[in-house]
Amino acid sequence: MVIRIVPIVFLLFVSAFAFSQPVHWNIRAGWHASTAQIIDKSSSKKTPSNYLNGVSAGIGIKVQFDHQLYFSPRIQYSMHGFEQAATKNDPSQQYRLHYIELPILLQLDFSQKGQGFFTSFGPSVGGAIAGSRKTGNEKQALLFGMTQYNRVNIDALVQFGYGFKNGLSVDASYTYGLTSITNGDELPIIRMAQIGIGLSYRLTGSTAQK
Repeated sequence: MVIRIVPIVFLLFVSAFAFSQPVHWNIRAGWHASTAQIIDKSSSKKTPSNYLNGVSAGIGIKVQFDHQLYFSPRIQYSMHGFEQAATKNDPSQQYRLHYIELPILLQLDFSQKGQGFFTSFGPSVGGAIAGSRKTGNEKQALLFGMTQYNRVNIDALVQFGYGFKNGLSVDASYTYGLTSITNGDELPIIRMAQIGIGLSYRLTGSTAQK
């Protein structure tokens, strides 16, 4: 159900602004390294975790609010993950979760010339489509439910980048999980975080500045 809601909400955003302002489309792909903060609910003990590489790719819009402030949501696929460090009794475990996400961002351009530095910030709502846990050579699918893993994930996202005149732009981003990827009383609290870089391209005929 959540997986269906995310693209529907994105289409509603596009429809709402299409009649009032020109909608400029862009595509973006990125690489990120993600980790997690793992906290045991009963003891409040924190378990170390290591970074795992991931990718994201999606399509977005850019709609002017006022002068250099824009509304710039996008819909994307993103792989999040982390490695739980090994202990004396247990081997390391790798977790990977695949999401359809809707970052709902505001973008501030520092220049009015259609190129230059910019920053984007806002929440991102994701719906998990699959997940796995790998222990040694064994791989097990994650179960989603009220006492298992949380299918809905909400992040806070900030980006800083530079746009070129030819329509390309590069950015660096930081994402922090506002919700735990787990549910129930048995599993620990797990909030993920990411650092990454991305490359975007302004589609033909999009943001010609006047």
